[in-house]
Amino acid sequence: MASSAPVLPLWMGRKWTIDSRIVLPRGPSGSFDSGVVGDPCIVWDDDVRTWRMFYFAGAGRTAESHALVAGLALSRSAEEIGPGDWEKSGQAPLRNPEDLFQGKPGHKWWVVMDPRASNRAARIHGRYWALFVSTNGIKHIQVAYAEKLAGPWTVVAKPILDPGPADAPDGKHCDTPTAYWFEAPGQVLIFYKAYPLYAQAGQPGSPFGSSSVLARWSPGKATAVKGRQILIPGRDQAWNRGWVGGVQLLHDDTAGWYALSNGSPTPPEDQSNREPAPSLGGWLRCAGADPDGEWRTDAQASPFRLPDQLSEQELGAGLGVNFWRHHLLVTPGGRARIFFNSGKYGTEQMYSLTI
Repeated sequence: MASSAPVLPLWMGRKWTIDSRIVLPRGPSGSFDSGVVGDPCIVWDDDVRTWRMFYFAGAGRTAESHALVAGLALSRSAEEIGPGDWEKSGQAPLRNPEDLFQGKPGHKWWVVMDPRASNRAARIHGRYWALFVSTNGIKHIQVAYAEKLAGPWTVVAKPILDPGPADAPDGKHCDTPTAYWFEAPGQVLIFYKAYPLYAQAGQPGSPFGSSSVLARWSPGKATAVKGRQILIPGRDQAWNRGWVGGVQLLHDDTAGWYALSNGSPTPPEDQSNREPAPSLGGWLRCAGADPDGEWRTDAQASPFRLPDQLSEQELGAGLGVNFWRHHLLVTPGGRARIFFNSGKYGTEQMYSLTI
């Protein structure tokens, strides 16, 4: 008897298409987000009864101000989450910006979430926690906490994740964190993007490609404990065989743990920016009962699209080159969108995939 096909998680089994309308545009010339708008992290905010988006806000060359860690936007309602439904609301406020590591603004903000509740921030001992990247040549991961998602946020001065030894998978950078609170062990499970400083023998097809690494952290502790690489590039012909990007952990009651991710089939060179195009979006599957089990790259429903498959209309709308961080939002009424940023380098804006 032929074996039955594996059960696909609900949202992974759907057909996703690009909505070429801009969800969140760049700001006006001179503003803190006049260059790039992307890398969304969306959570439900009980205080305002709608979705709160934290986004990477890159200032243009003529900017008069820079975002300290993230831009903010609010959805029109719990169900209205598409293009035209988001209103920017300034920056995420910090109580102590002087404690930003290396004295520079951070980015890639991620609020610690409940892993089994869609886009719900975890309240841990009366506080919300967030992770972000401190970047000034070398990337480290810091944390901040607040009593309200709107802030103000208090930055913890010392990073919880620093690059490892020179020959380690993360010897160059610790980047792009996502994080989830598991109450029973009292720990936050962190996925982060690890860049090697030197060629890695264990990834022959992409010795300088970034991998995805697990870490565990107890809120209030000075540092996180690094674990193993869960996705390693350069070992197969997957769409992310060149480098592996960020991970959004998801759970399906029938099919178990899975994730959204981005990555590239192009292996980087040592002296490159280590993220050669194209960045693609797709799914990951976990074989174990726990999210620290064995992960693999999906080839059945991934990647969503290739940049060279874009139509003239989509190119004219500003899409192209790369599809960066992918973030799924599901409303209480069952509406769903996957948000991502795309466009020429330094000019990306936010778009979405729909069913």
